[in-house]
Amino acid sequence: MKTKHIISTLAALAIIAGIALPALGEEKEDTISFDKVPAKVKATLAKYATEADVKQVEKGDQDGTKVYEFDIEQGTHKFEVTISKKGKYLGQEEDVELSTIPDAAQKGLTTAAAGGKLSGFEKATDADGKIAYEADLDKDGKKSEVSVDADGKVVSTESTFGDKEDKD
Repeated sequence: MKTKHIISTLAALAIIAGIALPALGEEKEDTISFDKVPAKVKATLAKYATEADVKQVEKGDQDGTKVYEFDIEQGTHKFEVTISKKGKYLGQEEDVELSTIPDAAQKGLTTAAAGGKLSGFEKATDADGKIAYEADLDKDGKKSEVSVDADGKVVSTESTFGDKEDKD
């Protein structure tokens, strides 16, 4: 009977850990309607896209900063713009093919992968116009995201649990 209780307790803990651990690596985002976006955030967004270009708005948290993320489509060009709740432009990201990434950055990503599998390539531009190239890395059963500059220098590596984490 005691063994049954221990097994039940361990099973319950495993289920709780399975639910809680993925949340540790994810930054919570909630989809909201455009009319819920503050005016100062909309004013900043207007420099990058019109309301008609916005396909989805998410309110979330990026490294402790409350942000609004806008999925934008302008013709065939699709990208995401991130703006703080105070209206500060934080940057943008767009999905890209590995073949469109500069050779030095491709080499940097491949070297950082060290035999792991790269996927989900993005071109990220920060508020200062600095460009980084990011990729999801699956190596030895562990998932992470690696980011390199145009010269191929690794600028960050972050462990992930499912969804990608946002950058600084």
